[in-house]
Amino acid sequence: MKRAFTLIELLVVIAIIAILAAILFPVFTKAKEAAKKTHCISNTKQTALAAMMYAADWNDVIPKHDNNGSCWYGEAPCDYPDWGDFRFPVNGGNTAVAGEKVMYWGAIEPYHKNTAISICPHIGPTNWSGVFANAGTIGVAPPPGGYVKADEKYYYNTMGQMALNLLVVDWSGQGGSNFRPGNPKGNLTSIARPGDVILGVAESTWDWNQSIGFNLGNGLVWPSYPNTACYSYAADGWTRYPHNGFSDAGTPSSYYAPNMSRHLLNRNLQGFAVFTFCDGHTKSMKYTQAENCVPVPDAGRWYTGATTFIMTYYPFWVPEL
Repeated sequence: MKRAFTLIELLVVIAIIAILAAILFPVFTKAKEAAKKTHCISNTKQTALAAMMYAADWNDVIPKHDNNGSCWYGEAPCDYPDWGDFRFPVNGGNTAVAGEKVMYWGAIEPYHKNTAISICPHIGPTNWSGVFANAGTIGVAPPPGGYVKADEKYYYNTMGQMALNLLVVDWSGQGGSNFRPGNPKGNLTSIARPGDVILGVAESTWDWNQSIGFNLGNGLVWPSYPNTACYSYAADGWTRYPHNGFSDAGTPSSYYAPNMSRHLLNRNLQGFAVFTFCDGHTKSMKYTQAENCVPVPDAGRWYTGATTFIMTYYPFWVPEL
C-alpha cells in the first residue's frame, strides 16, 4: 500500500518554505536595489564621458545649462527654451526637432546619442503629459499645443533628471552675481579640485512637491545659491537620494531645517544619490557626505556682495576653492 504525506509533514514543509522565503526575499530586494544603483552609475558615467568629450572639442569648456542664449543668464537677445520653459526655439523654427540640440543635455547629445541614459530606473521616465497638464501649479511653461510624444527628446534636453552643477557653469540668475574668486564658468581646467567637485547628479527633481509624482527633473542642481553659505535651505537645488531610501512628496514644510538634521525630516534625503565629478569619475554618496559643510579656507573667503564674508561652504560643489 502506498504511503502518502501526513498533515504534519506537509505543514513542516510549508513552514520551511515560509522561513526560506522570509530569509531570501529581503536578499532579492537588496540585489534588485543594487542593480538599479549600478545601472544609474553606468548611465551617469556615460553622461560624464559625453561631457568630457564635448569639452575636449571646445577648449575644455562644457556648455551652460541654457546654451541657446538664456534669459536667466542675462544674455540679450535671449531665446527659448529656457530653464523651466519648454517653448520651442524662436530662431530655430517652431518645431521640437529644430531645438533638439538646445540646453546642456542637447549640446552633448552628439557624444552620447541616447536620451534614455538620462533616466535612472529607480525614478523612472518623466510623465510629460502629466507635467504639462499641471504646468501652472508645477511652475513651468509648456510647449505650444501641450504634450506630443514625438517631442519627448526635446523635453528631456530642456529639463531632465541628469542635472548639471549650477556652480560649475556659474549660473547667476535669481542668485545674483557670483562673487566667489576664480569663476571657472564651465572651464574644467580652471577648477581647483576636479576630482572632488561635482559636475552633475543623476537624481534631480524640479521641487519636493507635485513634480516628484511626475518624475520631473531639474536640469540644474546645487546645494545653495552661489553667494550663500551652507544650509541655505530655501534655495535648495532639489536633489533626491532615492537608493536604499525614499522618494515621495511628503510634507514640504517639514523639509526646511537649516542644518544637517534636514535628512531626518526629508525622506528624499535618506538614501544615496549618484554623482559624477569634473574629472569624469562617478560614485554614489549620501546627503550627509555630498552636502557636507565645512569652514571656508581663510584665503578663499568671499563677500556676499555687501560687507559679509561667507564663512562656510560645500567643498563638493564649489569649484573655485
